[in-house]
Order: sequence, then structure tokens, then C-alpha cells
Amino acid sequence: MMRICGVELSGNDAVVCLLTVENELFNLPDCRVRRVTCQNPDKANDLKYFQKTFKQLMTDYQIDTVVIKERMKKGKFAGGANGFKLEATLQLMDDINVVLMSSSDQKVHLKHYPLPITFAETGLKKFQETAFMAAFCYYASKHVW
Repeated sequence: MMRICGVELSGNDAVVCLLTVENELFNLPDCRVRRVTCQNPDKANDLKYFQKTFKQLMTDYQIDTVVIKERMKKGKFAGGANGFKLEATLQLMDDINVVLMSSSDQKVHLKHYPLPITFAETGLKKFQETAFMAAFCYYASKHVW
């Protein structure tokens, strides 16, 4: 079974969506939280607490891979400094595979393996859509075309 957590970093939050895949069928299990917040990314203790909390969540749900929607480093849609701090904090977690996925990679994977349902049919909250798409596109990337 493949267990994936899609993540969108927004402000001081990591919005999460869990996706499990077994026998080519995906499931969206309930999760006790929809977002993990870092109170102040400028404080090392807050970043450590954020990392510890996020890692515990991944351990509790036996997540194999965390997929973060990559943000642009410059330009009109560039990510903020706090988001990059959170991204680095997640990437530095021990024993958890963390992958960054760009929008262009997502488009390629969706072209070869389209989403079989509409987002509205997932039952997730609208703010979780980007995290869901990151998780699904990672699954699609592992699919043999």
C-alpha cells in the first residue's frame, strides 16, 4: 500500500491531504488535522515544534512520502520567506521521504493519468485542493504509462 501526504505551504501553515493507494484504488482517509501551523517561523523553537508535530502526524498515519507543492523562487507568484523556512524544515525530517513537485510536473503527470473524479467528489475542503493535487500527481507519476 502506498501512503502519501500532499502538502501546500501557505503563510505559516502546511495544509495537508492524505491519500492511500491499494490495488490501484485510491482512498482519502480522514485526518485529525487539515493543517499544521508554525506560530512564528522566525523562532528556531517554533520551527522545531512544527517539524516535530508534522513528523508525529506522518508517523501516526504511516505515511511513506510527503509531496510538497513547489513554489516559485522568484516572479509574480513567488513564495514568501516563511514558506521556504517551513519547506526546508519538512525536507530535513529524518526517516521521511519528502518530494517537491512543480506545477509543470503536475501537468505532465495529469496529462498521462487524469484525475478519475472531480475535486468536488472527493469530499475535501476547497483549501485542500492543492495538497490533494500534489498527492495525486505523485501517485500518477509512479504509474506506468
